[in-house]
Amino acid sequence: MKCKYLMVIGLVALSAFLLSAGSIITQPDPTTFPQKEVAIAVRNVGHLLMLHAGDSVSRILPVKQIDEHTYRLEFGSSFRFVPDSLINIVEQSLAATSVSMPYTVNVLECFSDQIVYGFQIGKKEQTTLVPCLGREQPTGCYIIMISFLPDSHRVTSNSYLFILALVSLVIVGFVGRSYLQMNKPVVNDTQSIVIGAFKFYEERRQLKFNQNHIDLSDKEARLLKIFITHKNELVSRSQLMKEVWNDDGALVSRSLDVFISRLRKKLKDDPNIQIMNAHGLGYTLSA
Repeated sequence: MKCKYLMVIGLVALSAFLLSAGSIITQPDPTTFPQKEVAIAVRNVGHLLMLHAGDSVSRILPVKQIDEHTYRLEFGSSFRFVPDSLINIVEQSLAATSVSMPYTVNVLECFSDQIVYGFQIGKKEQTTLVPCLGREQPTGCYIIMISFLPDSHRVTSNSYLFILALVSLVIVGFVGRSYLQMNKPVVNDTQSIVIGAFKFYEERRQLKFNQNHIDLSDKEARLLKIFITHKNELVSRSQLMKEVWNDDGALVSRSLDVFISRLRKKLKDDPNIQIMNAHGLGYTLSA
C-alpha cells in the first residue's frame, strides 16, 4: 500500500510539473470574454454616472472597444464626479456580467488625454489601488477607459509537454483512483447550517442541495447568514446595507436588490424557502 501511495504521489507531482510547463502553450479563448455584455455594462456606467451628476438628458456617446479587453466611454457634455460614486457605479454595473477579471479604470481629460483619476480592482473583490476617496472632481469633459486584466500566457509551439501532461493525468486516474477515493477527505456536516432542503457552509460560501453544490459570492453568503440568524423576522434594508456593504447610499440600495434576486434563484429548488419583500422596509426569510 505504501509503494502504491508513493507511486500516486510521484505521478501527481509529474502531472503538476508537466501541466505547469504545458500551460504556456495554451492561450485563453477570446470567445469566452463576453464583449457585447461588457459593452452594455460600460454604457450603464455612463448612464448611472450622469444621473449621479444630476444630468438625465445629455447624450452618452457609443461605447468604443479599443482592443479585446479595453473600452472607451465618452459623453456629450461636461460633468463632475466623486471617486467613491464612480467606484460603486462601475462595481455595480460589472457585477451584472459574468466577468470576474481584475480591471483598471482611468478617467482622462478630453483635450489632453491626461489621466485625472484612476483606480484598480483586483480579484475576489480585493481593492488593489483606490486613491483620493471623497475628493470631488471639478466639472469637465471626461473620457472613461475601462481595461480588464486577463492572465497573460506566453505561447510556444512545444505541444509535446502538453501531451505528456495529459498522458500522466490518465495514468494517475487509473492507478490512483481507488486509493484516493478511500482517502478522500470527508466534509464535516456539523459545520453546515440546515435551511429547508439546503445545507449552508458559511466558511466555504457554498450551498448543498442533495448532491449538488452551489457556490455563493461573499455578499450572497453574508446576506444569507443574516437572514438565517433572523429567520422569520423582518430584516430592515438599512441593517442589510450596513452589515454587508457598510453603506446606505442609493447605489448600494440597488445592489442589495440585485443580490437578493440572485440569492432567490440559488434557493429556488426548495419552494418552501421564501425571501419576501416588505416594500421600502426590508426582507423576511421563511423556510
